[in-house]
Amino acid sequence: MFKKIVGLCILILASFALAACTVQKGANHTPQGLKIVTSFYPIYSLVKEISGDKNDIRMIGSRSGIHSYEPSAADIKAIYDADIFIYHSRILESWAGRLNPSLQGSSVKVLEASTKLPLMKVSGFEDIDVNQGIDEAGLYDPHTWLDPVLVGMEAVEIGELLAKSDPGNADYYRKNAADLARNAQKLADTYRLIFSKVSSKTFVTQHTAFSYTAQRFGLKQLGIAGVSEEEPSPRQLAEIKEFVDTYNVQTIFTEKGVSDKLAETVASSTGVDLKVLDPLEADPENNLTYLENLEKVLETLAQELK
Repeated sequence: MFKKIVGLCILILASFALAACTVQKGANHTPQGLKIVTSFYPIYSLVKEISGDKNDIRMIGSRSGIHSYEPSAADIKAIYDADIFIYHSRILESWAGRLNPSLQGSSVKVLEASTKLPLMKVSGFEDIDVNQGIDEAGLYDPHTWLDPVLVGMEAVEIGELLAKSDPGNADYYRKNAADLARNAQKLADTYRLIFSKVSSKTFVTQHTAFSYTAQRFGLKQLGIAGVSEEEPSPRQLAEIKEFVDTYNVQTIFTEKGVSDKLAETVASSTGVDLKVLDPLEADPENNLTYLENLEKVLETLAQELK
């Protein structure tokens, strides 16, 4: 009887071990190298491509947009346990900005990757003076990851941090970052030509995340209020209708997750189409590189403007 119980216990333990191996198979885990935590999809994707398989890289907030995201206790612990924490902007990821001062007293290296990029002021904030107690960064648009050239510049910054943190692989990181920047420039050059030939230069968005895209390619982005509501009020619908008529709008670009009810309401009231233009804030959950996903966004916009 005792032998049977022992044998049963061994069988159960073996089953648990096999299940654990199955869960970990394909997981992004490297027993050696740097432990790197990134804030959201664009940063994660760039770091992953520059780092290759040399380090253990984790992304937090992967399935939701970054604007309303707040890290869990497990996310905070992962950051403090990491060798490197990379985020985009203390304005976009305000929680990361709040963590930064306390991280300075730890061994974690922190990179706010957008700090050396040429940022544009948010429309309407151009003439605001910076007074005491106001963070000047809050006046600038953080959505640089939708401009290929700025993506390349940010990749170089990330590559430098990895090179300094892991000197033995410095050349590898710098080469990957330089290759990424070169491909980003090629993408920008390709679409600069494509957008120069489109019949319309103006596009309308629910989420005004595409200012850098518009600036890079000689386009004009218009934002429209009320499209984010589950069911716009009659007043909002009237305002949308007036906007559509004034600017002769044919299409309003929305984000993923906009309800069918909303789309039907706006379409029936205004006659416009609603189409998705992904701002790439959430993980697209595919195997494409960041630039490949960005190219899909640019292609969607170009096809509509033709």
